[in-house]
Amino acid sequence: MPATSPKILFQNEAYRLTSVGLQQNNGLVAELEGTRRLRITRPGAATRTVDIPEPPPGYPGMRSSLPILTAMYNMAVRELRANIHQGALLLAGANWSTVWTRDIAYAAALGAGLTEPSAVRNSLKSRVKGGVILQDTGTGGGWPISTDRVAWALGAWCLYQSTGDREWLAYCTEVLVNTLEQDSVLRIGNNGLVPGETTFIDWREQSYPAHMSMADIGASYALGTNILHYAAHQITAAMLKEAGNTAAAAPYAQRAEALGAAIQKHFWSRANMQYSMYLTEDGYAEDRVDSLATALAVFCGLTGEHNRRALAAIPRSAWGTPVFSPYKSDTPACYHNRAVWPFQEAFVMLAHAALGDTGGMAFSMASLLRAALAFGTNKENFRADTGEAEDTLLNSDRQLWSVGGMLGMYFYGMFGIQYEHNSLVFSPCVPKAYAGSHWLTNLRIRGMELNVHINGYGTDICSVMVNGKAASPMIPLDTTGRVHVEIELMPQEEEEAAPFPPAVEDLPAPQWDTPTPELLRWLPVPGAQAYYIYANGKAIGSVLGCTFSPPKNNKFLNTYRIQAIADNRTSGFSSPLEFPAPGARTVLQPLRIGAEAEYLVEHQQAWLDTQPHTAQLDYESCTLAAGTYSVRIRYCNATASKRDGDTCALRELLADGHCVGLTPMPHNTEQGNWEDYTYTAAHTLVLKAGPHRFSLRYNPATCTNGNATTNQCMVRELILTRIG
Repeated sequence: MPATSPKILFQNEAYRLTSVGLQQNNGLVAELEGTRRLRITRPGAATRTVDIPEPPPGYPGMRSSLPILTAMYNMAVRELRANIHQGALLLAGANWSTVWTRDIAYAAALGAGLTEPSAVRNSLKSRVKGGVILQDTGTGGGWPISTDRVAWALGAWCLYQSTGDREWLAYCTEVLVNTLEQDSVLRIGNNGLVPGETTFIDWREQSYPAHMSMADIGASYALGTNILHYAAHQITAAMLKEAGNTAAAAPYAQRAEALGAAIQKHFWSRANMQYSMYLTEDGYAEDRVDSLATALAVFCGLTGEHNRRALAAIPRSAWGTPVFSPYKSDTPACYHNRAVWPFQEAFVMLAHAALGDTGGMAFSMASLLRAALAFGTNKENFRADTGEAEDTLLNSDRQLWSVGGMLGMYFYGMFGIQYEHNSLVFSPCVPKAYAGSHWLTNLRIRGMELNVHINGYGTDICSVMVNGKAASPMIPLDTTGRVHVEIELMPQEEEEAAPFPPAVEDLPAPQWDTPTPELLRWLPVPGAQAYYIYANGKAIGSVLGCTFSPPKNNKFLNTYRIQAIADNRTSGFSSPLEFPAPGARTVLQPLRIGAEAEYLVEHQQAWLDTQPHTAQLDYESCTLAAGTYSVRIRYCNATASKRDGDTCALRELLADGHCVGLTPMPHNTEQGNWEDYTYTAAHTLVLKAGPHRFSLRYNPATCTNGNATTNQCMVRELILTRIG
């Protein structure tokens, strides 16, 4: 019989987790009654009771000699099933009545795909329209400001691996090829990276500095989003190979390899021994630590010498792994900022498990289990500084990807289910505190019905028995029928992990104080011990005071950034500044609309929509000296709010009749505020001396946005700045 005596699994300054419950230092107590009932007592509140039924007969089950593991698995199963809408789709949580691309993709990859394959398949298919993956709404109107829709590949591939469904394989291959080819219109930078917002962190005020517009975010390069594109290309290549189309797979494998090399080159910070969260359009590295992105680097197989160091460098709080650190000090409200999200904690846990780091895995397991016990549900998020969920901007019970993360802790963490070539492989990772006997039952993978028993702790396998016979921990995927697996782990001493760096608040961004090209001046930042100065994307010095005289040069445009640094090397956002040389800037007004120039522009502004007779806008002609120029459009898109929607306007920019790239014009203000103008991200062009003309053109082949119907904005002048 499973042991029921309390065993301490984890303890720190905030809480103690045992095999049968939780005690927090703020007075909260959560106690299991067997494995079927949870009692939660908060100071000053009535005791709450949560019933935890067992999974239905024949459903994949889990039982353990540690009651907490059995109970929290059963809670996750109950909540996953509760999220299924009318037997068909997996909704995002108790408070969310829809399916979202990244939610279902991450949930499927974490564990939902193994327990509810039919609902996962239906949900993934519901996020495909016109043969391409739908981008979730987000900053600036969705795609292409947000480009993380390719997370879909993770869930799709995981589902195929577990089911072997060839029809699903063919469907997913076509969808991914279509989507990646559509994404090929994105302006891939000279650095070889894919632009777009940070994956999942889609409330721009929670993670980006105030000076970055929606267009700036769309032109930046996020670590997590680039890793997803790397994974999507790898998975597409693998699917094509699986379907026997090796020749078609080669280009996607090559692109994945090139993107992986670019990620390692441009995001790894030798000074900080960690990956930067994102790079701005001009190449400046934002040295916050993105926990999900860092974990995805390991989870998606972006192997390298940095993985173990990067995981060790992720800052933690007593309650778990925050979404990013340092926090934004000027944003007290908690959602992504100052928060732990259990699904993201689950990816961190699986990254530790992949490296055999039982100490790191134990920390993340405790964070997941603690939260589920304290809330009586798998919450969407909670505060990183208090462990509480009440004071967050938005939250939900039974959040789908949080539920998926809890299931993944068992399937891919403790039991170490993996797929290698044509085999199912077990690579368990059981921290010493969780030593005991653990069973998975009725787990269906391909044609197998698996019952797996693991005994002991650690990562080294002592012996394996398959259906009563000594074997390796690898089972051919074409095996059918009931398969009983017994795995004995070899006890090993667990090295005491070095303490993780603490999550902290950043320093405010410096405020400029009447700077000139000859003397940069800014106001003092409280807590700053020094200031770093960057010129044209490169570090050029540091000072203790609040002035700096930049070296003279002959550039047409000089861009500067100032960043405050504390004595513990904590930094904050930088403050940018531009000084164009006299005569380096040319401003062109919109001239006429229509292929036959039949519509005049009024009041130096023009309304753009997708009607054939207004498909092209021409600007005034100009004569320029030979050189390199940046080109921006001043525009307004008030079709929806800055945070939400899917109506980012798209147009091709033409120079002398030739398309030079796609110009996104995302939501830049609140809905209906058509007087609020800003600038697009810049195109960089090399132009010959002489006359030139510029136009904006709607091309359905390249300019179809996520909405596919509303694609509108107002435009004013075009600004040319000579930069070389």
